Amino acid sequence: MSPEIFVKRSLAAASVARGETIQSLWSGYGEIVRYLVSGTQYNLTSVIVKSIRLDMVMTHPRGWQSDLSHQRKLQSYQVETQWYKDWSKRVSPTARMAKCYGVHETQNEIFILLEDLDASGFEYRHGQLTWSACLPVLDWLASFHSQFIVSSQDSYQGLWARGSYWHLDTRPDEWQAMADSELKQQARRIDQTLKQASYQTLLHGDAKVANFCFSESGKNVAAVDFQYTGQGVGVQDVAYFLGSCLDETSLAEHLAFLLDHYFAELTRCLVAQGESPDFATKVEAEWRALFDLAWADFHRFILGWSPNHPKNTSFSQRITEAALASLRTS
Repeated sequence: MSPEIFVKRSLAAASVARGETIQSLWSGYGEIVRYLVSGTQYNLTSVIVKSIRLDMVMTHPRGWQSDLSHQRKLQSYQVETQWYKDWSKRVSPTARMAKCYGVHETQNEIFILLEDLDASGFEYRHGQLTWSACLPVLDWLASFHSQFIVSSQDSYQGLWARGSYWHLDTRPDEWQAMADSELKQQARRIDQTLKQASYQTLLHGDAKVANFCFSESGKNVAAVDFQYTGQGVGVQDVAYFLGSCLDETSLAEHLAFLLDHYFAELTRCLVAQGESPDFATKVEAEWRALFDLAWADFHRFILGWSPNHPKNTSFSQRITEAALASLRTS
């Protein structure tokens, strides 16, 4: 089936025309394209189709192509498909994301038909943010995390057993490539500590600033790209997001306030859902204590994947050292 026929059938559209290519998928696994439509049951003028090829073995831009890498990528698209088919329907509108109008799966190809967030007022993208511009995304993360939080190990069917694209079980090659260091030696302990946290939730799993779409005012955001959604500790998303959009100076000056803001909103969301303030306090205490370890966990990935990457900053090194120091005394 062609994407045009898929769109036409899914929307009962009078007409469908291919528009611009928004981007190619990482390592060439497919593309994201805008389609112009008319006469749809939803009164739409444009939609987005994410087209994924599952039968292609591509070349990784940083040379990490392997069967393990390929299988991880295939699973990520299957997870995203499951997310839009099932889990996205359970999310409150306070954690805004693109509506899904349909999914088509064959053995070798997946089409995901999504709302055009640009047309819905989320047309702005950013590579960096000021500290204050981070607050709507932290609110989004707090809302999202609050909706799936559990006080015991749980199973999120069809999603990753562990959310985030860098978690250790799926990155043995990058771990092996690390220079010998205390971080390398403690990588498994860090991973196990995060896994064994009492309070788990669903992570977005790739919550970088590029995966959030902003309104013109910047006060409203919507998220995209749910390929690595799975169980984890909320501060894993928070650490990754803040590291993706703030420079070292802003992080050093404003990190404490930004964490306070996230936890205040997380508490508000939990209490609004009927949880007790005592429950929210326990979640915050555990997750605050794990923030440095969550940061160090991603830093471990960077040092194996691309040690000269701009994210290998002195600030990141300091947070990682604080995490390692906490392990030495525990």
